[in-house]
Amino acid sequence: MVPEYLLAFDFGGTKLAIAAATPDGRILSRAQVATAECRDAADALRRAIAAGQGLARAAEAEGKRLAGIGIATMGITRRDGVDMAPNVPGWHALRLWDAFGEAFPGTPVAIANDVKAAALAEVRSGALQDTRSGMYVNLGTGIAVALTMGDQVLEGSHGAAGEIGYNLRRPDESHGVRDGVAPLEEYTGGKALGERATRRFGRSLTAADVFALVAEDPEVRAFVDDAMTELAFHLANAMVLWDPEVVAFGGGVMGAQDVILPVIERYVRRFVPFPPRLTLAFYRRDAGLHGALELARQAMAQENTKQGGDSLVIHP
Repeated sequence: MVPEYLLAFDFGGTKLAIAAATPDGRILSRAQVATAECRDAADALRRAIAAGQGLARAAEAEGKRLAGIGIATMGITRRDGVDMAPNVPGWHALRLWDAFGEAFPGTPVAIANDVKAAALAEVRSGALQDTRSGMYVNLGTGIAVALTMGDQVLEGSHGAAGEIGYNLRRPDESHGVRDGVAPLEEYTGGKALGERATRRFGRSLTAADVFALVAEDPEVRAFVDDAMTELAFHLANAMVLWDPEVVAFGGGVMGAQDVILPVIERYVRRFVPFPPRLTLAFYRRDAGLHGALELARQAMAQENTKQGGDSLVIHP
């Protein structure tokens, strides 16, 4: 029997990660493309696909057969474009289905939002495994949550469940999604924290720089406390709504967990009727990539059972 392998693509705001793996999730090889090195979204997609084709050639030279492709990507992927993916200019115009169908003809493909894909990995083999109801919180360039029930991730009517980055911050909010604005994300997201801190303190700062300065600079501490209190307010409200058993935190900003989690914990203990257990995600590194591998497994399984065609949308 010819050994099979999977390809996983994780499209994030700062990097594109690609991996070839065995069907049980063991990574065989990987590649990475920095979005900053790409001319535009179309160039980023071309480079990612080329990197994936390179991994495929190496695997097939060893006698392996490509059995499925999983793609975790920003926003909500449609046949004719991508909705709600503002962090990479031009991403909205990409036709991911067509591009992967042409690059890997005949291979089953599954595409899902990157945060929901990461949550899928957590419920199948991570921190949310065996929970009746859970929540995955992504704190990175973007801000979003994924609601889970058993080993499923809820999509909502349009695939936009959990997109709290678009939450209003006040009743008289003047700009929102119709204006291309995500109010909460543009205040508490990792990219936004760095940009706001740069304007506030008059020097170039990233989110990581800001969190590193908390212990030594009272003004930076107050700046961070304000942002984290805002975030805790919205997350506590989400927990009141969903009543999860466990909430798992992931994303690039969680490197500052010692600053972030105590603020959220205080809000949760005080305001949520049945406080859930807060924990770090199991897949703290490469969360989207592991989610993409789970999607690839689903694509392979549906193809093997003849429940799907040669390409399909997975709604976990």
